[in-house]
Amino acid sequence: MKNRNICRSSHNCRAFFSKLLIVLAIILVVFPMIQLAAPHSINAVTLEELKNEVGNLSAEEENLVEEIINTENLIVFLKCEIETLDEKIIVLESEVKELYEEIFDLQDSMDKKRELLVKRIVYTYKYGNDSIAKLIISAGDINEVVNSIYLFRNIMRRDAELIEEIRYEKEEYDRILRKSEEKKKEIKIFVKEKENEKQKLQATLVKEEQLLEQVKQEKQEVQEYLSAVRRRIAEIQPMGVTLVGEWKMVATAYYSGGGGINGNGITAMGLRARKGIIAVDPRVIPLGTKVFINGYGEATAGDTGGWIKGNRVDLCFESLEQCFKYGRRTIYVYLVLD
Repeated sequence: MKNRNICRSSHNCRAFFSKLLIVLAIILVVFPMIQLAAPHSINAVTLEELKNEVGNLSAEEENLVEEIINTENLIVFLKCEIETLDEKIIVLESEVKELYEEIFDLQDSMDKKRELLVKRIVYTYKYGNDSIAKLIISAGDINEVVNSIYLFRNIMRRDAELIEEIRYEKEEYDRILRKSEEKKKEIKIFVKEKENEKQKLQATLVKEEQLLEQVKQEKQEVQEYLSAVRRRIAEIQPMGVTLVGEWKMVATAYYSGGGGINGNGITAMGLRARKGIIAVDPRVIPLGTKVFINGYGEATAGDTGGWIKGNRVDLCFESLEQCFKYGRRTIYVYLVLD
């Protein structure tokens, strides 16, 4: 019974490992096909991308020029506003000067009226009662008495009017002084705000001009690079193919008869290692990409390698002599329009 259980367990283990091997085999076969079929982005420096970049930088340059013109116009407008406000301040200071002269006249008038009022009060205090008594005693009849009292009452009324005039002039004096000072302060605050706005706009203008110079420099560099790529393509343009971009790479060579990079003569795409098959980093040049290399010819990115990382490429040759002769060099790998 025990032996039967052991046998059954061994049979289950063998079945499990058989299924596992089948799954691994499927993964090994399907995974390279998925890699080949899956879409990859070409990150070569292409002529189209460079032309688009020049167009974008030109548009950005135009926008910045327009912004700079608008900012300059705003600065000119604020400058005119500040000059207008300065003129208003000059006018206001002239008005304030006139107001101070008016205030001085009011002050002089109040002082005189105060002196007159003081004299009347003192006179009334000293002689008021006796005058009233004398007027009443010396009156010939009741009508004279009434007239004398009415006259004295008018004198007192004029004193009260004088007091009221002094009070009004004092209020007017305070009002004019307060209004002129407030107006002057208000305009000065407004001028300061406009000056701050002007300074901010000037700082913005400096930044925009610096950014414009940066964009112009970038545009010039891209245009020069585009011209250089076009010149390099024109110098090596092969018949029958169209070159649309490039990578700058460090190139080495490997022998097709040595089993390829993977050691079995079959590349990562399942192709036979031969001239025209190059090993790449798929993150840089996707597998299956058609390229052209001056002095080597047309090729397909069909293999990978442990040492082929980043801007590295390994070219397959048919003999060791060709590999040694090629050695290691910096080249341009050109993207072929597919």
